[in-house]
Amino acid sequence: MPVMHYQTPKGIYAELRYNYEEMNTFSLFGGKTLTAGKEKSIAITPMLGFSAGDFSGASVAANTEIEFNKFFISSQVQYSISFKKDMSNFFFSWSELGYDIFPNLFAGLSFQYTMLSEGNKFEPGFMAGVSFNNISIPVYFFNPFQKGRYIILGLNYEYHLKKKKK
Repeated sequence: MPVMHYQTPKGIYAELRYNYEEMNTFSLFGGKTLTAGKEKSIAITPMLGFSAGDFSGASVAANTEIEFNKFFISSQVQYSISFKKDMSNFFFSWSELGYDIFPNLFAGLSFQYTMLSEGNKFEPGFMAGVSFNNISIPVYFFNPFQKGRYIILGLNYEYHLKKKKK
């Protein structure tokens, strides 16, 4: 499930997703990141998005990140409206509460919540990961104490474009 995003120095944000909302679905989101704080940093990115493929629809979403000392909180929420009558609208949230144990090692709690017309699904879990320079590898273990437990392995690469010198 690849996700690519780009943010300008002025906070204009764009995100391209594949297989995120549904299998065989491309999505494009755009918004503006609002930031505050130095010692305690907060970033909120409200977005609008459109999806095409097995799921076709429009979404309202927001990414939120808060960092304070070695603690971090992040949350991605979205409400999507289907253009197809045979697909239902849905609400989705993925949140994390973590702690940077060492400069290259982090761990914490995570959860997913999905609300569909067929019912709601709450999936708590643990997360841990390592990071080196601009690469991080998080591991998520959802539903650890019940049937249906599963693991998600992530690979994140961050690249910063450099301004041309005049």
